[in-house]
Amino acid sequence: MPFVEKGIFYRYEPTVSPVPLVIDVSRSGREYPTDFRSGVSFTAIHDNVSMYVDEIWEDAPKYGGTLLYALFPHMYIDANRHELDIDPELVEGEWPVPLQPTVSKRGLGLLKSKSRYGEPVQERKLTYAEVEDRLDRYHRPYHRELKAIVDRARASSNTVYHISCHCMSAVGAPTHPDAGQERADFCLGNLNNGQQTSSTDFIEYVAQIIRDQGFSCTINMPYGGGEINRRHGDPKNGVESILFEINKKRFMDVSTFQKNDGFDAIKAATNGVLGALSSKLRELAK
Repeated sequence: MPFVEKGIFYRYEPTVSPVPLVIDVSRSGREYPTDFRSGVSFTAIHDNVSMYVDEIWEDAPKYGGTLLYALFPHMYIDANRHELDIDPELVEGEWPVPLQPTVSKRGLGLLKSKSRYGEPVQERKLTYAEVEDRLDRYHRPYHRELKAIVDRARASSNTVYHISCHCMSAVGAPTHPDAGQERADFCLGNLNNGQQTSSTDFIEYVAQIIRDQGFSCTINMPYGGGEINRRHGDPKNGVESILFEINKKRFMDVSTFQKNDGFDAIKAATNGVLGALSSKLRELAK
């Protein structure tokens, strides 16, 4: 049985002897809060959800890992963005500290101003109090829980493997850095090889596991990782944290949101990653 914080997350504990392997799925949440409002269609909103990623990684506990799954949608508030990465145009009134818009300049910050294809998302501007309420109810509790899981794993081992799990569209959208370009089957990221969130050896090791199964895999293109990796990765102190993106066309029909015939192969590939990392961690523990 999972541990549940209603509306915020599920935490699934290992069902076999545990290893310091942490899997988090922050953008598959589909429990829309009652105050969520948008003028665009639900289909356009839901197209941004990392559909089925929670199912693709659900076997992590069978390999000794801990799985954390956010229940709230990232189109409401995005756990993979810094608390101050906000487009000032979305704010009503004064903000008590300077905002730090980065990804939000493209409409994809803590609060989304655009859908994947550029449609305005927000029905109205939000006040400081409203954003703080979302942070307190969803964003901060998720990060507290993820930190607690990583810290617990770190206390029992010199090495922790953390994977932040997502999916991506098959072709770069207009709001993304590779607009119009075909994408690989998988993309891994560690904040652009700065070794801020993982060592080069670790990310290359995971990429090779994927390639050995017959899939294509890029590193730091089109995505290099986000706030979750930045905040929780610490390779100098043994916490290897990477972004893990899966091409949607490999496992779902984006027009219907239904699984396609490739779903089982993708799940087998991620189980291959889980199995290899679990085995490596058990070897390191000897």
